[in-house]
Amino acid sequence: MISPLNDYLKHLSWRKKNSMTYNFEKTKFIGCISIFLFFWATKIFAEKNTLFYDKSKSKIENRKSKIEPDTSDVETFLQKNNIKTQESKEGIFYTIEKEGMGEIPKAGDYLKINYTGKLLDGKTFDKSENGELFVFQLGYRQVLPCWDLMLTHFKIGTKLTLFVPSELAYGKSGTENIPPDAPLIFEIEIAGILSPTEYDSYMRSLENKERQIFEKNIAEQYIKDKQIINDYVMSKKLKAQRTPSGVNFYISKIGKGENIRNGNSVSLQYDGMFLNGKIFDSTKNRAGDAPDRVFTFTVGEGKIIAGLEEALTHFNKGSEGFIIIPSKLAYGATPLDDGKIIIPAHSILMFKLQIVDVMVNDK
Repeated sequence: MISPLNDYLKHLSWRKKNSMTYNFEKTKFIGCISIFLFFWATKIFAEKNTLFYDKSKSKIENRKSKIEPDTSDVETFLQKNNIKTQESKEGIFYTIEKEGMGEIPKAGDYLKINYTGKLLDGKTFDKSENGELFVFQLGYRQVLPCWDLMLTHFKIGTKLTLFVPSELAYGKSGTENIPPDAPLIFEIEIAGILSPTEYDSYMRSLENKERQIFEKNIAEQYIKDKQIINDYVMSKKLKAQRTPSGVNFYISKIGKGENIRNGNSVSLQYDGMFLNGKIFDSTKNRAGDAPDRVFTFTVGEGKIIAGLEEALTHFNKGSEGFIIIPSKLAYGATPLDDGKIIIPAHSILMFKLQIVDVMVNDK
């Protein structure tokens, strides 16, 4: 029932779940903080504080001394496939396919690369998106340890392959596409270094492109949702009405008094379900060992999903009915899983509800 945070910002945190970047999804940003401002602030701080760079380098050195990777799986693979490599002092094996001619990147540089990530069986689990360069700030733990450790040793233009022990990749945790304790192979081309101005421009371009893709996907899903809802209403022979935004509602019992308005305090009971009838949330205690709950909120404060808030203005005290909401006006592209309520991305939601009370709040 609660309203989601800005769908677009939440979408960005899920966009690259299994990429080389660490997963910061557990960090909750409160408010509409743009990705561009975040990176811009980090850049300015780094430029004006040389101690920040020194600390970053120190962190990398600490990694080198503390991590003692088990290289046996990698060495067995290399011997079996007759691959001749060099080995870094950190325990990372590598081959150089092309020597670069440019400068050597240092911690703090905004590095752009092409890459492909593979398991030892040759299966690709990740690569640069759609042929575009991947950009990150070297030495700031925005990527896996093996990248921060190794990419400060090779000139711009170098093409190399890294054979990485699991401890310097995803370790025991793994990811959705990478098993725990899996050694990895990375084919990397160090394409260049961006200046701070170029980095700013890149981030603006990336954000605009991501927003356009996101909005396009939402619009396409919205059209699909409305058709699915229409087919459902027709199949159930419901005498439903539709709001301009595409929310369908059906009043099975007419109540008394004026319709709900913004500012009213509304108390209701509900079953939240998918179109297949599966309930994902309810105020009813189906075990029978406690009284049913009543959900109370003020209309117009954004505390419930947009589609529900819109349709409730057609109900009054004592009325009952159904509300069917396109995913765009529910939780959109963002899946919801708080341990109790699980709603997949792009889910059409239906609420069977009863309006228990409507109160006019004093101004």
